Amino acid sequence: MAVLPSLWPGGAEMQLVHLLLGLPRDEYECELVTLLSVPDGNALSARLEAGGVPWTDLGIAPALDRPMGAGHAARNLLIARRRLARRIEVFQPDVVYSRLWYAGVAVGSLNRRTLGFRHVANEELTLDAQIDRGRVKRWLRGWVIRQADRWVVPTEGLRVQFVRAGAPADQGQVIHNATPLPPLRKEASGMAGAGPLRVAAMGRLVPDKGFDRLLDVAAELRRRGVPVLVEVAGEGPERAALEDRARALGVADTVRFIGYVPDPLAFLQAHDVFVLTSRAEGFANVLVEAMACGLPAVSFDIDFGPRELVVHGETGYLVPDGEAGGMAARLHALAADPALRARLGRAGRERAATQFSIDRMTARFAALFRDVTRPPARAGGEHHVWNSWHRSRP
Repeated sequence: MAVLPSLWPGGAEMQLVHLLLGLPRDEYECELVTLLSVPDGNALSARLEAGGVPWTDLGIAPALDRPMGAGHAARNLLIARRRLARRIEVFQPDVVYSRLWYAGVAVGSLNRRTLGFRHVANEELTLDAQIDRGRVKRWLRGWVIRQADRWVVPTEGLRVQFVRAGAPADQGQVIHNATPLPPLRKEASGMAGAGPLRVAAMGRLVPDKGFDRLLDVAAELRRRGVPVLVEVAGEGPERAALEDRARALGVADTVRFIGYVPDPLAFLQAHDVFVLTSRAEGFANVLVEAMACGLPAVSFDIDFGPRELVVHGETGYLVPDGEAGGMAARLHALAADPALRARLGRAGRERAATQFSIDRMTARFAALFRDVTRPPARAGGEHHVWNSWHRSRP
């Protein structure tokens, strides 16, 4: 059983869908449980249905595109514990796998001995993530990891941070997030050197993602006389403020906020370069997706994520954090050299295919789930392995 806060379209949710659809059906019987409801017609739920993975929405409250207040969060968690316990009693899973701290709190607060499951917790945010900032939320993220039978994070930097905060090192491991590898795109005008450089950016429009810093980069490119078209895919509470800032900087005609896109890979393939200006990331799925699409990736060198994904000078460039001029210089060089873009893009695609494939991620999780359900060795070294997320029934 996998547990998520909601199926609100996002990177963590997409990764879990990749995992549930990728686990071998002859070995794993899976179910997704969400705590909060999202509107009908969700693309992720449609993928689960098409793949034959059942989804139970506990319907505690509507999911919101913003953090909920402490009082609402606590009340909803109390309801979630009761409903989740009842669902576990019905499904009888061997493993309950939580993704993101809110789901982890709901799972971790249950009596695992009575309900008969092992808890694997997966966290993607840093302990100091601005999107879920505050002492209580920081403590809860650490608590979820510390109490779980096993814990997973997507980067080595996050693993080190959680261990330093008290997580048991011998129970944790790094499993990189993954991306599908789309067919190679046809070369477009930007790749051929004609027209403006088409720059893609993607993510929720929240302060952590640093799109205000992207506007500074666009303004610097304008000062240098570099023709660019920057398109930002994603929605969020900062959209109006970002559009106002673009007008104030005089780049509203070259930076477009296009909202939610149902097919992120198709969006990326229509561009020449991908940029990441985030202030904080746990992994940065969009970097791997961009590399899979054959795009050079240019990113600020923040603490977690990019430096483990982008090979500087080989698949893209890492720019000192916050240096808009440095990022503009890298984009200027890429705008002037289609051959350089093509070389970096090919190397990035190869790295995505070998290091961040869905098959690789799924195999590592499958091995973890087998291991966490392995009983202690009996006398003589014999042991029995449960090869399922779900307890066998007579």
